[in-house]
Amino acid sequence: MDFKTSELIKKYWEADTSLQEEEQLKRELLSATNETDWEEEKALFAHFKQAKEAELDDSFDQVLLAEIDSRETAGTRQVQWTDYFKQYYKIAAAVVVLLVSGMLYQQQQKEVVVEDTFDNPEVAYAELKKQLLIVSRYLNKGQQTVSELNNLSKVPSELKDFAKMSEASEGLEMLSEMNVEN
Repeated sequence: MDFKTSELIKKYWEADTSLQEEEQLKRELLSATNETDWEEEKALFAHFKQAKEAELDDSFDQVLLAEIDSRETAGTRQVQWTDYFKQYYKIAAAVVVLLVSGMLYQQQQKEVVVEDTFDNPEVAYAELKKQLLIVSRYLNKGQQTVSELNNLSKVPSELKDFAKMSEASEGLEMLSEMNVEN
């Protein structure tokens, strides 16, 4: 192909061609028979030409109309009286559940009465101290677990030492290969 055609193809791919230039390029590519440089572009324009000439036959219309009719008849249904009120039954049930739970909550709030459990303040203090020691033991146990997790942060440095050992073993292997027996 000549220089003009290659320039037109370059402009075409950059979307800078006019309609006349595209028509000229299409004619030149479709009429060329022995050029192998622009096979992809030839195939593209041949596809455009074929797609432009394609037409639908009468059976397409019949199949489409039959599909539309089948969907219209399948989509209709009769609404019964009970179906109409099902959504309202669901809403009413939710309202009843909310009202009952609200009444139970309100009843429980009225029943809670704060009363002293100890008559002697020293006994109350001793019981409080005992409970706080139990809580302290649990917190200390959690602290020990956290300190063990902190030990895990030392693992990467130890792994670096293993990497150095593998490098040393590679060096020893290279030296053993160099050792030549007499």
